[in-house]
Parts: sequence; C-alpha cells; structure tokens
Amino acid sequence: MKKYLKQIKNYFTNKQTVKSENLIEMKVKNVKFPIYLRKETSDIPTYSQIFVENEYKLKNKTAPKIIVDGGANIGLFAVLMKNLYPTVKIICVEPDKENFQMLKKNLEFYDDVYFENCGIWNKDTKLKVYDKYQMGKWAMVVEEDLQNGDIVAISMNTLMQKYNLSHIDFLKLDVETSEKQIFANNYENWLPKIKTIIIEIHDWMEEGCSKPFFEAINKTFQNYKYYTNGENTVIENHSSDEW
Repeated sequence: MKKYLKQIKNYFTNKQTVKSENLIEMKVKNVKFPIYLRKETSDIPTYSQIFVENEYKLKNKTAPKIIVDGGANIGLFAVLMKNLYPTVKIICVEPDKENFQMLKKNLEFYDDVYFENCGIWNKDTKLKVYDKYQMGKWAMVVEEDLQNGDIVAISMNTLMQKYNLSHIDFLKLDVETSEKQIFANNYENWLPKIKTIIIEIHDWMEEGCSKPFFEAINKTFQNYKYYTNGENTVIENHSSDEW
C-alpha cells in the first residue's frame, strides 16, 4: 500500500485535494470528471493499477459499444472506458454496498452507465459478501448463502436479457474467486456472445479458479487470441465471422 501511495504522490503532485476526512479528490489528465478515493484503503492500489500502471491497456482495434464491468469496485475501470470511448454503454455490477456507493459517486456525471448492486454467478440466487481473506475493499468475496445471503446473484444470461444485449464487446471480470463458479456451468448460451474477456484469475486466493475458466473458453471459442497485461488475462474471441 505504501508503494502505491508513493507512486501516486509522485505522479500527481498538486493534483489531489482532500475532499473530506475520508475522501481524496483526484483530477486526472484526460479524465473529464474528478475521481474520488477513500483514504488509507485499497482504492489507492486499485487506482494505481488502472491509471498509473495501465493494466487495462487493451489491443482492440475497434471501439466497444457495450461493456459489462463485473466486480466494478469503485468504478475506476468504467471511468477509464468512458473517457476512452464516450459513447459506450457500460453496465457495472458490484456486490459490496460501500464499494457500490463509491461506484455511483465516481460515475454520476457520465451518460449511459447502469448500476447493479449484486454479484455475477452461474445462476440467480442469494449471496453473502465479506472480506474473507482480510484484504480490504478490493478483495470482497461472495459465496452462495440461500438462508442468510443479503445480496442478489445474477447470472450472465439474466443480465443480458434484462438489458436486451445480443452481445458484449468487453466483459471485464475482477470477481475475487467467483470466476470459479461463473465458468463452472451454464455458460453455453452467453459465452459465445462475448467478443473480449478481461479477467483477473484468483488461483493465488483460492485453488482451482483458472481451470473452469480455460475449460469453458476452449469448449466455446474455436479461435481466439490470448495475452496478459499485469494481473489481467485477456481473451479475444475470433470465432465469429461477424466480428
């Protein structure tokens, strides 16, 4: 955390303002509206990953029209995308209630952005969300809990039906081990409709997260391009002639 704080202070000298006791306002080059971070939280390294280390610098040749941001956290990936592609439609999905409030704050002035306070899963169910690994707000984990879960889980099929999506250009997933469930089953209908997946795989948190993901990719995509950028794995679906 101290490393990231030092990086940001060096990079954005005189561009940060203490907005309140708990929030820092960041004015970032080429970003239309200020960004808000919670002081002394994992918002700081999250910010560094996206705006300093450029871990979401993609190799796409065409501008996306539809993005689903799964595990949107406080909205920094969505902010980046809206400034790169102002006309893109973004659906942000974030289960943690405190992160969700910050997500809406950081994106309140952008058009065509939609918010879902829920978790992506392989079926519609109920989840509990908690800091399972004591890693802070950038690593909140969800688990199915039908009796006590207070967060709705939404499947990709349901999400696409709700927003009438025929395809998704970018599916970004940073879902803190939930990829293990998302790609375990019930992906056969929606996965072929994804053009590019940007995912952080969390085997380092829970063993076995990568296996169902790559099995689903290899079963679904006849032709694809694979590369990594920082902690992210990027899969470009080249299977459809339409793309």
